[in-house]
This record gives sequence, C-alpha cells and structure tokens, in this order.
Amino acid sequence: MLQLINTLYHGTAEKFETIDVFKGRNNKDFGKGFYMAVTKSQAIGMMHKKYREAILRRPNAPKDRFSEILYEIKIDIEYVQTLNIKYFKTADEEWLDFILMCREKGGLPHDFDLVIGPTADDDTMVCLNSYWRGLYGEVGSDEAKEKLLGFLEPENLGTQYFVGKQEIADKLVVEMKEIKWS
Repeated sequence: MLQLINTLYHGTAEKFETIDVFKGRNNKDFGKGFYMAVTKSQAIGMMHKKYREAILRRPNAPKDRFSEILYEIKIDIEYVQTLNIKYFKTADEEWLDFILMCREKGGLPHDFDLVIGPTADDDTMVCLNSYWRGLYGEVGSDEAKEKLLGFLEPENLGTQYFVGKQEIADKLVVEMKEIKWS
C-alpha cells in the first residue's frame, strides 16, 4: 500500500524559484522531469553529485554560478490522490523494465502524472550499458534482467518521487524553501 509523504527534498547546484520540468535531463529513471527524494540525506547526496558535475561540465563558468543547495518541498497530498500514479514498492523486474524503457526512449515515454519508486544508484548507467551490450546474457531475457537487478543492489536504493508534466508540478508543490543541509 502506498503511503504518501508530504515533505520531500531536492538537492541541486543552482538556485531556482519555481520548478521547471523541462530542465530535467533526458534518459533518466522515470523520464525527463523533476525528481524529489523522500529523505534529506538522499537529496544531499544528489546535491553533492550535481555540484561536482556542474563544475566539471562548465569549468569556465563564474565561480559563484554554482553552489550546493537543498530544498524542502511540501506537496498537496489531497491533489496527489487525484493523479494517475505509478508506484513501485520494490526494485523488481517491473521497475527495471520501466527504467529501461525510460532510459532507452528518453523524454517522457509514459502517461503517469507521478511516479514513485526506488532510485537507481550511481552505478546504474555502468550496469545498464553492460546489460544493453549483452554482458549479462541475451538482452530482454529473464536471466539478464535478474543479473542486472542483482548488480543494482535494489535493497540499498532510496525512494524518489517524479513529475514530468509542468501542469502537475505547478499544482503539486504548495511550498518550496531552501534549507540548511550541513
């Protein structure tokens, strides 16, 4: 059974006033959009990662362009209950198939308003590339997927909330504020 959480977190390297789902990266776990973590520690980890990536990708940017920022986000639980939600309780084969589809197709390859489920970890792309190259067995086979799930260590994954439609994000978030993370 899905237990909704009304306080979520988002770690980033750049300040923003409002959520813009179109700024999300393509080919991510649940599609291109905006991701929120269930725990503060998970969002802090993502914040550090995004900061390091921003510095590496834009070495000539002004030094003050990037900083480590943590947002606390309150969502409208009553509104959430009206949405078309895809919920993955665990990182199982259904979750894996969904992630493979989203990462292969890019963009927003599904019609869910909100997706909730395990976060694929930092080693995900290495594992997915090995899967797609057939290193775990025939791509699409149960054997290859079972090996891939084992390498992703699903029992250690945090939970994320994803929204890929701007009109949903605009109604979903009732409050967003920067908070101290250290």
